[in-house]
Amino acid sequence: MRILVTAGGTRERIDDARVIANTSTGRLGARLADAAVAAGHEVLLLHGVQAARPESPRVQCEAFDASADLARLLERHVPRADAVIHAAAVADYVPLRAPGKIPSDQPELVLRLRRAPKLVDRLRDLNAGAVLVGFKLVSGGGEPGLVAAAQALRQRARLDWVVANDAGQTGEEDHEVLLVGPRGVAGRARGKARIAQAVLELLARGAAEVAP
Repeated sequence: MRILVTAGGTRERIDDARVIANTSTGRLGARLADAAVAAGHEVLLLHGVQAARPESPRVQCEAFDASADLARLLERHVPRADAVIHAAAVADYVPLRAPGKIPSDQPELVLRLRRAPKLVDRLRDLNAGAVLVGFKLVSGGGEPGLVAAAQALRQRARLDWVVANDAGQTGEEDHEVLLVGPRGVAGRARGKARIAQAVLELLARGAAEVAP
């Protein structure tokens, strides 16, 4: 199976010297890529420039910086994939870039941001037959809210599965996720290594077993 994994965060330019970024490390995506290669799949990892890298040299890697860079890579590679695991943390808002470098002697700096395109919403149009797995991160609200947010994303973006997690539990060993599909919560996993295996198990079921 040809698996495309995205991981890490985007960096959006404020001016020639500054960026807005997020706290995504890309470690889970790197784990997913390594696990998929170990299972015999052909894997391409699209990773943020500062994200963790996979250990296996058999994982093909391409880097992105801003969300626009990732959008171009997705347009190129998603049509050829059998499955897409979209774990990248893509900016929700991007700054209106200032020319040159904003002076650093101002007592206050006000930024204008505009809504960024939702790249996950484009995946199904790029490949109607691929198994698509998205990720949803929330902060607080409990399991019912997490499941509701995951289902809203799954339906809007026409995904097969959503890996739902809370921002307060994303460490190496305490990372906890819910695996959400058309019939609700299909599984749970804790720790990045186990999460990677659980996601691969979802792919192994194949798109034919996923209800429309």
